[in-house]
Amino acid sequence: MKILVTGGAGFIGSHIVDRMLSEGHEVTVLDLWESDEMKAHSDNPNFQFVLGNTLDDDLVDGLVSGKDRVIHMAAVLGTSETITTYDVEQVAEVNVVGTVKMLKLCRKHKVGRVLIPTTPDVTWLNPYKITKAAIEKFAELFSENYGVEAVCLKLGNIYGARERWLDGPKEAPYNYQKVIPTILMETLKGNQFNIYGNGNQKSEYIYVRDVAESFYRALTSEKDLGGKVIHVGRDENQSVNQIIDAVEEAWGRKVERNYVDMRPGEHHVEITLDPTLLKELLDYELQWDLPEGLKETIEYYEKAYSELYW
Repeated sequence: MKILVTGGAGFIGSHIVDRMLSEGHEVTVLDLWESDEMKAHSDNPNFQFVLGNTLDDDLVDGLVSGKDRVIHMAAVLGTSETITTYDVEQVAEVNVVGTVKMLKLCRKHKVGRVLIPTTPDVTWLNPYKITKAAIEKFAELFSENYGVEAVCLKLGNIYGARERWLDGPKEAPYNYQKVIPTILMETLKGNQFNIYGNGNQKSEYIYVRDVAESFYRALTSEKDLGGKVIHVGRDENQSVNQIIDAVEEAWGRKVERNYVDMRPGEHHVEITLDPTLLKELLDYELQWDLPEGLKETIEYYEKAYSELYW
């Protein structure tokens, strides 16, 4: 198939691109930056990288034309960052308007299926969560009323190699703070890890390779997935405190903890994801357990730290 991946240079997107190329599909990536993971495919005749913005109507129109599938990963990420760091209007424009534009173009060019990542249903009041909730509704709208087979994959706290951190790659358009990369990088720097609140807030922590496989199955399934919201999870969660314990055990290294106030736009929640549709529609159950995934993740960040900070 011919596939367009927006935001394919990012953390999750780059793993999905790897998976698509490994099966011989023709993949075009549109992103604001060309990461090392994208440069690694430059000699692959099935790969094309395009530097550009998803809000560039003429550019995106040309890229969507002739595609069998679109995976729309491009978004402004971050929870508190979308309040404290990024402009709220820009977040809404890229995440919501950009997605609606993509869905309209997929209708225009009769793209067979569109995959869009969304986030768990929580009451956090921040622009990122608000826009992702709206995106699910627009996907349902286009599936029901405009004949676009739009599928949302609801993701928890995804971890693994290539996830960015706040002072990560300077050329990246957006860096953001997530739990596991921050634990590892702050510890490697000899710093304490700041835990927001009491550390008892819970989420599903899913290894990125399981996510890439879920997207691949949603991309290639012969079932009608239009309007579906498929949870990528296993109905198990861990608190931040438990994640730190798991990192310490997998790493054999102590993490210095420092408890601070909650960030803007967040509060304590317990997130779980229902794996029913993942199994019923995609015939998949997550394969990677936390210790196994953490070991591969730790190796990546140790190498990244040595390359960037030594």
